[in-house]
Amino acid sequence: MHTSKQKPVMILVHEIYGINDHMKSMIDHFDKAGFEVYCPHLLGQAKHFPYASENEAYDYFMNKVGFDESVKIVLNVTKELKTKNAERDICLIGFSVGATIAWQCSQYDQLFTGVIGFYGSRIRDFLDMKPACNTLLFFSEVEASFNPREVANVLEKKEKLCVKIVKKQHGFANPDSTTFHAESKNRCFQEIDGFIKECLQKKNDS
Repeated sequence: MHTSKQKPVMILVHEIYGINDHMKSMIDHFDKAGFEVYCPHLLGQAKHFPYASENEAYDYFMNKVGFDESVKIVLNVTKELKTKNAERDICLIGFSVGATIAWQCSQYDQLFTGVIGFYGSRIRDFLDMKPACNTLLFFSEVEASFNPREVANVLEKKEKLCVKIVKKQHGFANPDSTTFHAESKNRCFQEIDGFIKECLQKKNDS
């Protein structure tokens, strides 16, 4: 997965629910893949929310946390790692609101080797942004609040960005979601593996 002596870093950005079983399984996945894994807790005093409390979790995130504060937390973790080793490869992956946070972070130059996002619905509010590093975004074809195809059409014109639309519903990559689709998740993670290897190779070649 990597050629440098120090492990590459993977920073995970969780959903509105916090660091739940899905995030713990992602931490385990990337740890086994050879990364040093970080998953910043964004919810402050709230530990995490069950899926049954979606409305409460959403209200808490939007009113007590928000995107600006979340981006700040992720950037602080990243900059601290870069201070210790400026050449460190750092990748970022986010899910749902975490994908929107990851998308916002991708605009900062010299920080990330690659950024990945799954079904970041609120990316539609940040379409003017341009990623400064190679970025891979997965959208589900079916979304209640917006038209993913329209968003993809705008995003696809940007450099350093690859957009994929998966013919499933929001949450298809989460085994704990009612919309989980194992084959689609596995296919996406194969693409992620190739994407990360390519990002790391480019960095090492430059």
